[in-house]
Amino acid sequence: MIDKKAFSDALANYKKDFVAGWWADEKFKWEAVKCFQDNWNIDAEDFSEMLKRSLAKTYGLLASMNNFPRQMIEGFAEKAPDKVKIMFIALFDESNDVVERILDFKEQSEQLLKEYGYDAKNHYQNENSISTYLWLMYPDKYYIYKFGEIKSCAEVLKSSYKFKKGAYADNLRTFYSFYDELCTNLQSDAEMKKLLADNLTEDCYPDKGMRTLTIDFGFYISRQYGKKAKEEEQEEQEEIVSITGDEADVAANTEKQYWWLNANPKVWSFSDIHIGEKVEWTFYNSSGNKRRIFKNWLIV
Repeated sequence: MIDKKAFSDALANYKKDFVAGWWADEKFKWEAVKCFQDNWNIDAEDFSEMLKRSLAKTYGLLASMNNFPRQMIEGFAEKAPDKVKIMFIALFDESNDVVERILDFKEQSEQLLKEYGYDAKNHYQNENSISTYLWLMYPDKYYIYKFGEIKSCAEVLKSSYKFKKGAYADNLRTFYSFYDELCTNLQSDAEMKKLLADNLTEDCYPDKGMRTLTIDFGFYISRQYGKKAKEEEQEEQEEIVSITGDEADVAANTEKQYWWLNANPKVWSFSDIHIGEKVEWTFYNSSGNKRRIFKNWLIV
């Protein structure tokens, strides 16, 4: 389950940033789906070229620093088009379990690497890239899986969904359940639905089921909102440390305790401090984090 307040807070920030400029940078996701839908044809005479056209607008979804899934799958398709074609047919076969299909595609990619990878060390066909192919093919049903992103999103939303590194099959099943719930919550928000509809253009997939929006929302939480929320929480925890010397503290300490403060007399005038008066000062710890301390002084 997803915490309602955590979801509401995240969505409010998403809407605000969506209008402020987020959409301009992330619109390509909806364009990528439409491009795939317009070009995919499993029976195309030149499967390799058809695959390139279909994936042409995926950009950072299938390529990033030291990660080249699109380049590798297109390279495999040039060398062994029939084998790659069969892999995609099996991946898109909805009569079989989706997790098994993803893991099978990954296994077949390992074999292609051995046969056609030459000096390549990695085929990059992992759960992230393979789930991307599924989303492109069935954008009203599937989402993009990325372990770190999903895990962060689940934590920020204070959900009951847990993800464990290396538990590929379990993580995928949990992920689809998690994002289905997240999508349902987004679909119930009329303002968000209108905001999306007002920004979609002819070169975008209409996203009636708001699955692509769900992907984008999860990405936003993990990359922008989640980090900001954690920073604010840390600042709040570190900002004020209160040492008041109240009755509870006195009861907990039966022995007398003394504080020694080395202070500049030009700044501090202890003759002006009355017994029991609250004095404020600021100091910095070794990490550079500011802390404000309050102390009741007893002049003796």
